[in-house]
Amino acid sequence: MRSPPAAYAKDPIRMKLLTVKEIAEILSVKPKTLYQWSELGQIPCIKLNGVLRFNAEDIGQWVASCKKAVTSGYNPFTKLEARKGGKS
Repeated sequence: MRSPPAAYAKDPIRMKLLTVKEIAEILSVKPKTLYQWSELGQIPCIKLNGVLRFNAEDIGQWVASCKKAVTSGYNPFTKLEARKGGKS
């Protein structure tokens, strides 16, 4: 058995590829939704020999990019605390 080239041993390319079923569980969506998103280019994916796979790192970055920042200073709990004490 041959050993991998020295360059590969120094800088290995490691991709944790996940299946449609695994990603569907993680994201709490149906597999059909993932197929639709992939066809529309809405989710990063890899197609190997006709089989859809997802790089775990890419999905993590994609989820983080979907996160919305808080744009309002409104805090519903401050209003709630004021009402608990009586009339405001």
